[in-house]
Amino acid sequence: MKKWISLILPTLMWGQTYNEVIESLNTSLSVQSAQQIQKAAYENSKITEGKNYPSIDATLSFIRFKETPSVTFYSPTPQTAPMGTKNHTEGAITITYPLFSGFAIGAANEKATIEYEKAGLALSDLKRNLYLNATQLYGNIISQDSMIQAHTEAKKAMEDAYAKAKGFYDHGLLAPAELYAIEAKQHSVEAQLSQAKNRKKQALNQLSYLTHSDIKDATPFTDTLAIPEHNDLVTIALIKREDLKALAKGLDLALGDITLAKSQYYPNIALVGAVKHQGNTLELNGDGYSNANKSYAGATASWNLFNGLSDSHAVQAAQAQKLSAQLTYEDYKNKVTMEIDNAYEELNTLESMLHSAQMEVKAAQEYTNLTRGRFDNKLASADELSRAIADLSSIKAKEAILKSDLFTQKATLWLLGGLKVYEEKVLKKN
Repeated sequence: MKKWISLILPTLMWGQTYNEVIESLNTSLSVQSAQQIQKAAYENSKITEGKNYPSIDATLSFIRFKETPSVTFYSPTPQTAPMGTKNHTEGAITITYPLFSGFAIGAANEKATIEYEKAGLALSDLKRNLYLNATQLYGNIISQDSMIQAHTEAKKAMEDAYAKAKGFYDHGLLAPAELYAIEAKQHSVEAQLSQAKNRKKQALNQLSYLTHSDIKDATPFTDTLAIPEHNDLVTIALIKREDLKALAKGLDLALGDITLAKSQYYPNIALVGAVKHQGNTLELNGDGYSNANKSYAGATASWNLFNGLSDSHAVQAAQAQKLSAQLTYEDYKNKVTMEIDNAYEELNTLESMLHSAQMEVKAAQEYTNLTRGRFDNKLASADELSRAIADLSSIKAKEAILKSDLFTQKATLWLLGGLKVYEEKVLKKN
């Protein structure tokens, strides 16, 4: 029992870690839905694959004619002779093998396989985007935690300052306006604290929805992520990004559509054969007039000679779709490069802002200490002290948010490189 308590308590006390949240996304409803789509694509590929094999069909029929089949001879007077019985039964096992289809079957098989592979890539890209959204939300929760801590510290400092100011006021050493100014600042800090708590709760709700689980809290992370080199990341993304691979598969599908369209230019040839028997009973042993065994083997061929040039237009349409897929692919590559470039610009901005915020915190801390000492010696007003405390709180919150944003941006950069590189560089090292 103690063992289980020791395993459960850290989660209850500290909440889920970043890796745990990301892992929970793999069982979210959206991922499960995409997995079923992938399964359907796999089954469809197997359906198409079955066209490579012979088709075997069994038939059994029974009919009863209204009149006995007969034939009339003229020699020279008409004479009628029976040609069968009123009851007629046929049974057959037929085998058909598509010998040549103008490469349509091969193209259809390849297209179905590509669709399955594309569904797998779509699943991976869905996870990548879910990881990206979850990373943003997780970072937001950590940021709100930092703001809550900063505002809580400010609230405590305000209460201490108010207690001193109240003492001065009670002894007639402080004007009412200055006491009211501290009270106003107290209410302002409390409002900011409430706002931060509400925003954290909203982010937790969003993260719970995204993961299809109940996320109670987030464990603060330690930023040990390396920053990928720009050119290396662009190269990795253009090769390994799942969405780019999916678009490349779309280009392969377009090529398959061209092959399928051109298959109409060729004849369809099939081998056929059957074990067939007939009779006037279910024993299929003949009817006394024609032979019972009507088995056969042969070949069939069909070739459309003219259909209003629709086949030619189908080929042109498929070629246009292929060109469109090519242009879309090239445009998307440019978009991926642009996203990475902008992400690095944002990273540089965050690093610069964090350095500035750290300097501001240092300066604000010293100024607050100075102002508190001056206030104790009646050299600074209560309003000046309350402002210094509030400013320090805001700057500390700003620093904490920037630290969280920096981690989020680093993780985002790796996600822009693709799911595999993110799992290797972020999940395994965080």
